[in-house]
Amino acid sequence: MLKFARRFFGHKDELASFLSQIGISNSVTKYSIDEGKVEVQLKLDESYRKNRAALLNHIKTLPWVNDCKVTIAPAEQKTKDYGNLKKVKNIIAVASCKGGVGKSTVAVNLAFSISLLGYRVGIFDADIYGPSLPTLINSPQTYLESPKDDPKSIIPIVYNGVKCMSYGYAAANKKAIYRGPIVSALIQQLLFNTLWDELDYLVLDTPPGTGDIQITLCQELPISSAVIVTTPQKLSFVDVVKGIEMFDELKVPTVAVVENMSYFECSNCKEKHRPFGLGYKDMLVKQFGIKNSFELPMHSDYSKFGDLGAPVVLVHPPQSSLVETFLEMGRKVMQETETVKNIKNPKVWYSPKDSLIYVEQDKELTISPYKLRTSCQCAACVDEFSGVQLFKPEQIPEDVYPLKIEAKGNYAVAVTWSDGHRSSLYPYSNLISIAKSP
Repeated sequence: MLKFARRFFGHKDELASFLSQIGISNSVTKYSIDEGKVEVQLKLDESYRKNRAALLNHIKTLPWVNDCKVTIAPAEQKTKDYGNLKKVKNIIAVASCKGGVGKSTVAVNLAFSISLLGYRVGIFDADIYGPSLPTLINSPQTYLESPKDDPKSIIPIVYNGVKCMSYGYAAANKKAIYRGPIVSALIQQLLFNTLWDELDYLVLDTPPGTGDIQITLCQELPISSAVIVTTPQKLSFVDVVKGIEMFDELKVPTVAVVENMSYFECSNCKEKHRPFGLGYKDMLVKQFGIKNSFELPMHSDYSKFGDLGAPVVLVHPPQSSLVETFLEMGRKVMQETETVKNIKNPKVWYSPKDSLIYVEQDKELTISPYKLRTSCQCAACVDEFSGVQLFKPEQIPEDVYPLKIEAKGNYAVAVTWSDGHRSSLYPYSNLISIAKSP
């Protein structure tokens, strides 16, 4: 025991000295050591990416370290002044992680769909470099005003009952040339100073990507849930995974995936044609356990009415498939946003004593490690489109066991296996089904 304590504290001192030598000790909020595995929490600031790279590049010089995990430190627990957001009940972030997928069109139509369902709604266009809202809604008013008795506040533009705000209204067609930290501060100032009053839902149309601006927004704003917009191409799928993982790390639950431009419907035969292939929507749902997914078609009315400044849900007949899809999207997003507030996920752990994985929720269930390993649905184990298993069960060692089980947000656990497999992700619903299956 004494020998272990000396080694442990020796490693702690060595790690502290190492962090100081590479110049990042002031950015480290916490670190831990567990049998050669190091976990370091870094502050989220303008140096985060540089500090993370320096740590991962140089940690290999410590011979006793065999694994290093870097996480973002939680935002400081202090009473934040959310300004005029105090009366906003829910903020729904609509994100794409990649430009050009139709995120803003989806965000606008989602906002007006929720409004059509009878709720008080606002929409905030958080893209400073390329604001879309002034184009997507043709409001008679294109300038911003402040109350005479409160010049620091901004009155939002109201269009068909929805309160709207965008940097595009404030900039008067001027180009925005700002660095990341300034953009984040500018977005927050515009958002906090807008007189939203009482809203049931504020839809946040986030800038594309997963960089510092997006991370800062998620940390600084009380975001309730996220909706991810993608397209069928693999490149978009790869970026969507990054986005889901970003929201997961920042404790924002992803409640829906929207695949835009999934298909077009032939006007003659009414058959659905998929020029970009089947897409990865089902893979996302299966891999991450996201309950709600939607397909949107390639339809000329999106661009036609978008160019005219009219959300399609306001001009299409209520019984049209486009309107019905967006209304259903609005219902499901609201429902899941409320559900995740009170969700209690199962506890999952491995017991080396009896070589079983335990899943505990209402009652305790068990799974053999071999059974769970051979049930992996990741892209390396199952063909993305056919669903055919890419390995033979006999290729997996019968004595396989989990090296690490780690919760991933509200939806799943990630498992690192003793046979070297590292990409297993099991939604909680799948875990329970596997445990109950014969």
